[in-house]
Amino acid sequence: MTNRYFGYLIFMCMLAAGCGTQDQHNDDKIIGEKIAAPKDPFHKLCQYWEVTDAESPTYRDIYDNQMQGIYNYPGIIFMTDSTFLEDPRATMRYGKFTLKGKVINAEFDDGKKATYTIEDVQADTMKLRREEKDHTTILYVAGDRVFWPDASTNPYNKINSKWRIKPSKAESVEELNERLKQCVRFYQYLFIGHSESDNSKVDFLGLPTCFNWYQGGITVQNEKRLDKKWINCFYSEEQALQARQMIEDDLVSKKYNWDTTQTNWLKQTADVLKQIHDKM
Repeated sequence: MTNRYFGYLIFMCMLAAGCGTQDQHNDDKIIGEKIAAPKDPFHKLCQYWEVTDAESPTYRDIYDNQMQGIYNYPGIIFMTDSTFLEDPRATMRYGKFTLKGKVINAEFDDGKKATYTIEDVQADTMKLRREEKDHTTILYVAGDRVFWPDASTNPYNKINSKWRIKPSKAESVEELNERLKQCVRFYQYLFIGHSESDNSKVDFLGLPTCFNWYQGGITVQNEKRLDKKWINCFYSEEQALQARQMIEDDLVSKKYNWDTTQTNWLKQTADVLKQIHDKM
């Protein structure tokens, strides 16, 4: 996995001698078992589908509506509570859906409706026909084989992605800290999902972040190279830089226990992210 940004590398207690002692509570440790791929159509649909190609795409299929000149990385994620999210890596568009045979009826939160018809399925890929208003788009999508049976732990649900919504006014230190906590929790759930699936490659492309990920450590991005999408999650650039400094101070000043007995780096990272979240 390549890292596009460089910052001050903070190693999360690589040596046990520098880590202190961790209380051994089963509910505090992220263990997790591999989640078998579901066989029924509804739960098989409930995963992240990356749009790999499209015929007659709309503007939002190509560009991020909220950031001028930024390309979209289009996709759709269907969740087990019958909510769905279109464009998880750009301007998020939530709604509710029902699956009847090969037809997905969708109603967005703004009241607009769309119909997705499954025209073809081949292993982990689908051909969808999306009809919205008077426009029809053919979408070719590929599933990532990461399943969250419990929608409340899906990083892309409304609550877990709330931190990505730009506030209408400047936030207090407490509010900034809460936004940071939600950001950390988002990535904790993202790492857990991949650690419990047969897809160990986490795709960060297009997701707003102030972090870089290493096998055995976490980077906070340099101020001058801070992700523009992450900055856009805050009221202003000034507040984004303030939040960046807050999370870096947390990482530097507090101790986190890195489980050196855990061979799965995704689970290691998820466990450390949980500790960071709980100590904020």
